[in-house]
Amino acid sequence: MEAIEQTLKCPVCMDFFTDPVLLPCGHNFCRTCICTVWGVDVGGEGSDGPLFCPECQIFLP
Repeated sequence: MEAIEQTLKCPVCMDFFTDPVLLPCGHNFCRTCICTVWGVDVGGEGSDGPLFCPECQIFLP
């Protein structure tokens, strides 16, 4: 049961997903968490740098 719980938790905040986002690499995050990591507002504005997955470190297109 614990393994299933872990698949439903955001690796950034370690809580259950809220407004989940699936990145092209297949990893999931809360929308607020991934925006915070990327330094963008929730609408997607603000970062001029490359976006990446915090889990696998792959840069996203």
